[in-house]
Amino acid sequence: MAFLRKLVQSHSFHFPLSRLFPRFLSAVPSSKPLSIISTGSFDILRTGNCYYLDKTHFIPKIEALGAPAILSLRPRRFGKTLFLSTLSSYYDVKNRERFKQLFQDLYIGKNPTPLASEFLVLKLNFSGLRTNGLYEIFEVNFHKTLNTSMKKFMSRYEQELGNHHFRVAGEKDALVNFRMLLDAVELSDKKLYIYIDEYDGSMNEALKNKTLFQALTNHHKNEGDSKIALMENSFKQFFSILKTACDEGIARVFLTGVTPVIMAEFTSGFNISEDLTLEEEFWDLYGFKKSEVEFLLDKAFGNNLSDNIKKEIMSWLKEENNGYFFHRNQPEGIFNTARVMYCIRKLMKQKKKLDDSWDSSVILNTLLNFPPDPQTLPAQTTLDLIVNNPLGKSILTEALSRSPLNSTDGIEQRFRLTNIRELVTDRTPLLSFMFYTGAITYQPNTSPASLQHNFRIPNRVAEREFITEALKIYDWQKEDLIPVRDSLQILEAKYDIEPLCRFIEGVLLKPLKDNSIKHSNEEALKQAFMDTLILTIRADIEPEFQVYSQSSNFGGKAIDLVKTSTGKMIAIEFDNIKMENVKLDGARGSWQKATEVSRSLLEKSEDEILSLEIKDIYRPNQKTVREALESKIKNKSNEYLDSLKKQHNVELSCMFIVLRVGLHRLISRRVYCVDE
Repeated sequence: MAFLRKLVQSHSFHFPLSRLFPRFLSAVPSSKPLSIISTGSFDILRTGNCYYLDKTHFIPKIEALGAPAILSLRPRRFGKTLFLSTLSSYYDVKNRERFKQLFQDLYIGKNPTPLASEFLVLKLNFSGLRTNGLYEIFEVNFHKTLNTSMKKFMSRYEQELGNHHFRVAGEKDALVNFRMLLDAVELSDKKLYIYIDEYDGSMNEALKNKTLFQALTNHHKNEGDSKIALMENSFKQFFSILKTACDEGIARVFLTGVTPVIMAEFTSGFNISEDLTLEEEFWDLYGFKKSEVEFLLDKAFGNNLSDNIKKEIMSWLKEENNGYFFHRNQPEGIFNTARVMYCIRKLMKQKKKLDDSWDSSVILNTLLNFPPDPQTLPAQTTLDLIVNNPLGKSILTEALSRSPLNSTDGIEQRFRLTNIRELVTDRTPLLSFMFYTGAITYQPNTSPASLQHNFRIPNRVAEREFITEALKIYDWQKEDLIPVRDSLQILEAKYDIEPLCRFIEGVLLKPLKDNSIKHSNEEALKQAFMDTLILTIRADIEPEFQVYSQSSNFGGKAIDLVKTSTGKMIAIEFDNIKMENVKLDGARGSWQKATEVSRSLLEKSEDEILSLEIKDIYRPNQKTVREALESKIKNKSNEYLDSLKKQHNVELSCMFIVLRVGLHRLISRRVYCVDE
């Protein structure tokens, strides 16, 4: 994890220190600014003149749970490793003489618990286990990892174990050695605390194996199941031994990870654990709060930047990196720790390029001109699960259109890897998986009493990654979005929707050539516009926008699509005339012939299209496309315009009707403009 080392230059503070100073602590004068270092070691931070964000007030809360096993999950690089290091330093009997040096100015140093410095500590990390080859390779790696950690343990605690100390034989079965270690601790009348970092690391690595992942997401049992079953069996034996040790009071365990993709034994047999992940009182166990990020900015820049620039940077950091809510009633969003450290490091580097003569906008643009941190983006596994199945595509569209993602059943708290295929068929497990990996986060409840489980994309970093994946659906490149953005600028500046219609015609509609010709409808057209607009990031889209009227005979109807990202409302209503209802030769033929006729409409002038005769049982009084369009304009203007103008939260700028004729041709009309 990235953290902070002090340099030698004094400066002043600009944010209120009463909220900040008690949390960031260091043994050296506070007048010295920071630089960024990378470490997950509590010991290095506390002995190396570094700032340390004190989270030790959680230690008594965790002890008060009375659970011999604790599970704590968060997305990648939120500071889990550092907190584990803090716990191991606090409980390690070897730190009894150094306790004051390490903890004296921290909350727990002033309020120690009776268990401080009372344990032998065994540290395990399952993140490096190899799962991309044969099961035998994983098995060897699993036993090697355990034996290596136990060798270090035996070397460290030879004095404490006395006559019960033994040499860990690397060639011996690691589970046999583990039983012997537990026996040695018990016979020595000592207590053991086991810390397992990334307990799910090997299982998540297995998901990155393309062949294995495809086998797991297949709807039929296959050899992928058998391989995972063998891997689970190794963990099952390990955790079965660990559970017995916890039951007998020999050991305690604290596990961190990202997802609850775990083995059956931990799900059922190891039911003595307490899961902190969704508990309200532990919402800020990991990550930075807004006030803590403000403190870091002040330490990084001092008087070298104006308060206004720092506020702009803070606003940018919040948009890019904030917004993680791990409980529905959480009072504020949490920042990803490593991502904030990366940004501040880059900002400090960019600051060296500044010229005092530049105005504030140039300074800000220069400071923010650096690439995103590639290490903290949502895992490719998560993105693949979303994009490569119909359910995921539906969720992706919902999320990017900023519609709340609702899960009526809340969050799944256990998965089995062999049941991973549920993620492509069941909404609740997929939303849960996305939540644990940080792809989505809770949408805060407006009332503490609310029982709603709504989710959203947390910030711009995650949103951009989703858009990158969404582009793959259409086989687009990022440069393909340039004409979309140009069209959007024209729509917002000139209230002209024609360039956007021409883009959608040429890029999304023209290639269509299957049975869609028989089933075209306004919903599909609306989806095409939504897909196009949300990929620009800038577009704040709300489908089925509710329009309310004071009139008693108006029950609250919904206009098809509303865009509000500019602070003004652009409303769009869609209509569709099927090819079979247009009186042209071949229009009612095979789908191949009908598609050919539909494409030919792209070559006709607008006046020619409007003059086409139609025969539609749902609009018997309309004989031409022109009459259908005029009827739609009249009806929707009467139905929506007055109510839309009276919306108090946003001003109506313009309203359009977009009519599709056949599968490929669009005709648009602006029926209202605020400037006219």
